[in-house]
Amino acid sequence: MKVKLMELAQALSQSDMHQGYIDIESGKVITLQDDLGEEDTLNHVFEIEDDWEHYIPLPNAVDSEERNLMESFASAQRDEVRERLQKILQQPGAQLKFRQQVKHLLLQAAWEKFQQAYFLQVARDYCEENDLAYED
Repeated sequence: MKVKLMELAQALSQSDMHQGYIDIESGKVITLQDDLGEEDTLNHVFEIEDDWEHYIPLPNAVDSEERNLMESFASAQRDEVRERLQKILQQPGAQLKFRQQVKHLLLQAAWEKFQQAYFLQVARDYCEENDLAYED
């Protein structure tokens, strides 16, 4: 079976909040959601751990890639916006200030589209690194 890149990209974009796995037999992307009760979550985790050779855990791509993502987005903007965003990224609390500035500059839709494309590429790279077949 093939991993669906859009599902994987979605899971990776939330990997700072939800642990995820790929079932290598079915290609299914599994994320542990907050709406499961504690007992259900533990049972699900134990089920995966008991059959660990059929699952690949997803990395926390958000924490490891967020800074690069913001810098790449800033670099893709016109001069005055790029300079403004790059200056913010040098300050303490840069991530929150960056998001606020993106909203202030009415770039939220462009930022979301950029993130989607970025995590789609991360998903593609992840599949290739782990020899997983995938489909767009």
